[in-house]
Amino acid sequence: MTGMDAEWLRRVSQHAFGQRYRLELMLAIAQTDDGIVCLTDLAKTLDVTISNLQSPLRALVNTGLLSPLPRGDSRRKFYIRNPSAAWAWAQELSEQERRDDRMSEPGPADAGTAGRDVVPPRRDSS
Repeated sequence: MTGMDAEWLRRVSQHAFGQRYRLELMLAIAQTDDGIVCLTDLAKTLDVTISNLQSPLRALVNTGLLSPLPRGDSRRKFYIRNPSAAWAWAQELSEQERRDDRMSEPGPADAGTAGRDVVPPRRDSS
């Protein structure tokens, strides 16, 4: 993911959830094969600090989208993704916002009018 893509996802996430990293986190979790994740690994994958992901991860646990796994003999804490349509919805939100952004970008035909209001010519009634 490029820096621009990450920033775009964070803006969408802020609008949708009030948290900059929740959508990005949900997408990363949704893409795992087995649904088992660790905060440390997620932070590395997303190239962000663990502290950036703690609050969004806690929100996913509190809403029942993730469940903590017993620690066992590992020092790291693992979580498992619970079945929910929310994972597909996060992907859909990401794709829909990208389509909307592309639709709102000025194309070559708009180059001469970018930033200006276009007023149609006035027709005289005489």
